[in-house]
Amino acid sequence: MTQREEVRFKVYTKSRISVNGGNTIFPLELIDFLEGDGTYDTSTYKYNVQNAGTYLLGISYNNQNYNNGGVCHIQVDRVIDGVNTIITINRSQLNIPASSTSYNVCIMYKLEVGGEIYCKANYGNPLTNLSSFPTDDTLNSFWGIRLDY
Repeated sequence: MTQREEVRFKVYTKSRISVNGGNTIFPLELIDFLEGDGTYDTSTYKYNVQNAGTYLLGISYNNQNYNNGGVCHIQVDRVIDGVNTIITINRSQLNIPASSTSYNVCIMYKLEVGGEIYCKANYGNPLTNLSSFPTDDTLNSFWGIRLDY
């Protein structure tokens, strides 16, 4: 029997960063794990898909001190027929009900080879965390795992 090679990643930050709107990518510069064929660029904060399939994806963040703010989108950049196309695959918390609240978004999406996936704040002031943690912060991360083998 051949053992499967799992494709999965998790990136995070230990810094308290207010990610102001205006299409700002979440600055998740630390890699907890990166297994399989994908790569993560710690300067652009994008995961490059090198193994097509259905992925379970998740992002965790907080909103900051006021209602109706702190929005995060998970986006994919793909080249389709020679043209770079940006696809928003998740728009989380378009109307946040309370301030200083943690959000943990999880979705499934079929990714193609060459796609770059990342999280960005289109408006509001989401926070990467409410305080610094001494260990890897699961509640302050972007992660994915390929489900189909």
